[in-house]
Amino acid sequence: MEKVKSQVEGNTLVVERSFNAPRELVFEAFSTPAHLETWWGPTGWKTEIRTFEFEPGGTWHYCMTCVDKGQGDYYGMESWGKSTFLEIDPHRKIVYTDAFSDADGHVNPELPVMTITNEFIDIPNGTLFISRSEFTDAESLRQVVDMGAVEGFTSQLDRLDAIVSR
Repeated sequence: MEKVKSQVEGNTLVVERSFNAPRELVFEAFSTPAHLETWWGPTGWKTEIRTFEFEPGGTWHYCMTCVDKGQGDYYGMESWGKSTFLEIDPHRKIVYTDAFSDADGHVNPELPVMTITNEFIDIPNGTLFISRSEFTDAESLRQVVDMGAVEGFTSQLDRLDAIVSR
């Protein structure tokens, strides 16, 4: 199916990708820890989930570790994230806050926190996935984009596609 499309709308980064897979399957890949650990994170990174409470108010705390020696200085680097689920509409939508954190789950106040809305929409022969990452201001959005967020998310959606579109 089509590759990732991304655009900035105000303080929101919008990313779209279609999958040749049923909506329910794509949603499950986002809502089940065992599935997330197989594809979450850019190519060359491995994800371990410490906490995953998939319910409104629940926490998702995880670590992505670079396991690809070819990525130079990134090799061995850990990137911790912490999310809080705000809204879940099974097989249709997931809304959560996402923040950079440390291994103990303390949010890094020097990096942006975003509110992400992921939508899963039926289309002929598959699913349209739309992710909207809303930031408090344009500078926060720019900071995350400059860190390679679009490229990283594109890479992980490619990894997801290889699993769900078999």
